[in-house]
Formats: sequence, C-alpha cells, structure tokens
Amino acid sequence: MKKIAALLLSFGFCIAVQAGKKNKGKSNPVITDSTANYAEPDKKSKGKKDKKEVRKSEVIEVNYTPDVIAPVADSSKQFTGIIKYRMTSDDPADRDSIFIIFGENKIRVTMFQPGYREGQVFETNMIADLKDTLLYELNTRNMTYTSEKLSVRNEGAEFSLISNKKTGQVMKLTCQESAGQMTTKEGDVFQAACLVSNQHSYIYAMDYNFMNVHPLVLGYKIVLGFRTKSSDNENTYIVAYKIEPGNTSSYFDLSQYQPK
Repeated sequence: MKKIAALLLSFGFCIAVQAGKKNKGKSNPVITDSTANYAEPDKKSKGKKDKKEVRKSEVIEVNYTPDVIAPVADSSKQFTGIIKYRMTSDDPADRDSIFIIFGENKIRVTMFQPGYREGQVFETNMIADLKDTLLYELNTRNMTYTSEKLSVRNEGAEFSLISNKKTGQVMKLTCQESAGQMTTKEGDVFQAACLVSNQHSYIYAMDYNFMNVHPLVLGYKIVLGFRTKSSDNENTYIVAYKIEPGNTSSYFDLSQYQPK
C-alpha cells in the first residue's frame, strides 16, 4: 500500500474538520503606497528634480490577489445517505472500500481492510459530530466508544484545492475538478485533485476532510473522486461506485454503546 493509502487505512486513523474555512491566501486587493518612498524636492534646485529622487518616488509596492467568489450551499440538493467508495493504487492488489454515511450534521466513516487470512476483513468505524466538534471511535464488537475533540487528530497537515475549468465523470455524473497540493505534517508533498458532484450538497459544512488528507466535502459539494500523486509518482485513487440516498439517523445512534 502506498504512503497515502497507508495513512488513510491505518487502524489509528484520524479525522479533522474544517467548517466554514476559506482557501488560504485569498484576500481583498491590497495596495501599499508608502510616503516614505517619496523624497522631498531640494529647495536649492529651484524646481529641478534629481533623477534618482524621481525614480525612487515612482516605486509603489503592489500585493494583489483577485477576489474569489465564496461558495453557496444549495439546500435543494442536500444529500443524506450512504456513498460507497473503492480505494486503489498503482498496485492492482490494493483494493479496499470506504463507506461514507452523511447525516444532517454528522458523518460516519466505515473502512474495510483486508486481514491476514484469505477472506478476513477488518472494519473500523468513526463518527464525526460536526456540531459538537467531537470524534467518536466505535468498537462494534463490545459496543463501546471513545471520544475526543476533532482538532486533536492529525494536526499540521495542509490541504489546498482550487477549482479549475476541467470536468470529469463519476458514475455518469458530471463533476467539477479542483486541484492543488496536499502536505502532510511530516512534510511529504502530494499532487492532489478531486471531482465534486453538482447534484449532491452537504450544507452543514463548507469543507470537510477525512483524516485531513481526504476531502469529502468541498465548497458545500460532496466529493465523488479523489486522486493523489506522490513525489515518487505513486498514485492513489478513491472513487465512488454506489450512491444510496435515504435517512441515516440510525447509523449515529449510540444509545446501545457505552463509553470506554
């Protein structure tokens, strides 16, 4: 399993949430016009300007970033339900599954990993409560859970994706592409790109990243395809293969669980 796949599939994986967070580096235009750069004319010169002073007075520092239109949540396309993803890499033997359950203000992640024996599968379940900013890790065998703040997990990772004019298709759905870089807390840099659905919105959070390296929501739209490429040209793909809309409240019911 490649490095990014190992991060996503490790048993002690993490979830980080970024709700209401805008792209870094985006700001209103700023023009700095410092009067310290302008020299006063020499009174003895009788109106004749020194050439050096003229050049100096014309220096204006400009730091300009174009405005970016903030995304708007489309409640008419609000989605609750289950989206099933396959995770693969350049190695055809790497074939795992991730189920993402979208609730009103909670997201449950279920990961299926191959075990040590043929046919053996390990299952990991976590619930991100975006309203209370809590992460629940579930033990479905003994019906217990642990909880902690979402911000505790995987601090230091950075993700930057910018929408471009490219489109792609996932399950015959036309998706807008966003691309950029992902930098892990260890300093590893990956090229990254994702395809966001124009038909499935998650209006509770503008941006949400699973483990802070797998975007599930971008600009209030649900991500259906995600790809990373390492500095060693190793590729990882996470692509949706089934969408099941419906009420998911039962997946977030912890009344039968006990805190560990």
